[in-house]
Amino acid sequence: MTVGKNQGRSAKHTKSVNLALQGGGSHGAFTWGVLDRMFEDGRIWIEAISGTSAGAMNAVVASQGMYDNGGDGARAELERFWREISVAGQSSLIQR
Repeated sequence: MTVGKNQGRSAKHTKSVNLALQGGGSHGAFTWGVLDRMFEDGRIWIEAISGTSAGAMNAVVASQGMYDNGGDGARAELERFWREISVAGQSSLIQR
């Protein structure tokens, strides 16, 4: 992940971390909640983020959100993504 649009590290950040996010369907939704709390808190600066399967989806969505609007952007994009996944899952032909 590369930070853009003037979203650099600020004085409020107290710890830098690199994240590797796990995959596995519902684990991705759980990870969304963890990431949401991390971005809400704001004391952690994410230097790099990667993942596999659902973790990779979270990594891409969070990275784009951070690029666009920092931690608030990441939170908004992750929520939008997982809510859309939830709606799509409810109307899946496999579920019928």
